[in-house]
Amino acid sequence: MLSKNLNIFGANRMSENTAIKLDPKLIMAASLIYMSSVDGTIAQQEWGQLKTVVGGDDKLLEKALDYVRETSVDEFLDIASSTLSKEQKICILFNVYDSLHSDEVAEPEELELFEKFLSKFSIEREEINQSLEAIFIKNNLAVLKQT
Repeated sequence: MLSKNLNIFGANRMSENTAIKLDPKLIMAASLIYMSSVDGTIAQQEWGQLKTVVGGDDKLLEKALDYVRETSVDEFLDIASSTLSKEQKICILFNVYDSLHSDEVAEPEELELFEKFLSKFSIEREEINQSLEAIFIKNNLAVLKQT
């Protein structure tokens, strides 16, 4: 587990004296929210996946939503990058990539944000490309349609 937990102040529903403790689970939830909402809406498939990944933890989702409302994605990625281990970063990248493909449409904004995640997390695409391809194939349900 991480010994480095950061406190972020100013969440929407919290008093100024209350801090949001940014930990790997919250980073995962916030990452998925940033990705799911980058195109202006959260698709039903994306929301369903988000709920699944966080184990239906509504308190965690509420906390992550408050955090996302108050924190720019760039600031978040800087903090997350310095907080997470490489293994945690890769886990989050796989879940974010899965989320962006869950509605079978990868919007340019989503792909751009994913590249930003890779860059800020200092992970080379080539290092995880085989796994990304597997995630893409998993979500490519168009191949199941009858012709």
